[in-house]
Amino acid sequence: MVIRAIIVDDEEPAREEVSYLLSHFSEFEVIGEYENAFDALNAILTKQPDVVFFDVDMPGFSGIQLAESLKNTENAPLVVFITAYSEYAVKAFELNAADYLVKPIDPKRFAEMIGKIKERMESKESGNVDFIIGEKESSLFLLKPQCIIYFYIKNEKVFAKTKKGDMYCKGLTLQSAEENLKDKNFFRIHKGYLVNVSEIQKVIPWFKGKYLIEMSDGSKLPLSPHRQKEFREKFLSL
Repeated sequence: MVIRAIIVDDEEPAREEVSYLLSHFSEFEVIGEYENAFDALNAILTKQPDVVFFDVDMPGFSGIQLAESLKNTENAPLVVFITAYSEYAVKAFELNAADYLVKPIDPKRFAEMIGKIKERMESKESGNVDFIIGEKESSLFLLKPQCIIYFYIKNEKVFAKTKKGDMYCKGLTLQSAEENLKDKNFFRIHKGYLVNVSEIQKVIPWFKGKYLIEMSDGSKLPLSPHRQKEFREKFLSL
């Protein structure tokens, strides 16, 4: 697997350092280095790299703004923020950054980041999702799919029910969650619920041929009549 990278930093020594560190990992190929976000954006859209290393604090158009511009583009690259300032970490996770490195770069920490990039690339190629971003009490959490009991809709927003409580999943729809987690044992039992099948405890007969799904946290969720046939064929005989 070849991982194509672009480096964006307004300081040449900083670009050289990242390029040098990447040279120790044979999977990586640096296909461009840019000193400003405008030139970088052009190159990213045309060359379509797998990963981009951004300096956060650049004159004019910042790395954060560049990442926001790329977030909803087709085949958006993975993003790694590199900065001297730790206060941008929360924003980096909101933008689903693959990692966040603080200057001066520690080679050990850089190697850890490389491991994360490889994992994300493998997940991307297989169509799998390695984590969901959840928000609770102004804190952000990286939720592994297997730690989520179910997703539900409340006030037109998607929340994840986890063992650590309910978390708001900003920017996520149940439809996109269903599509992204199709290989992670999740099933849409109802227009308002997407459940982790591994967390189902019981299927309870209700009334008029309807059923409730009891989850591991004790929640009892309705199984839509329109989903009964597929649920029965996949998981059990009702």
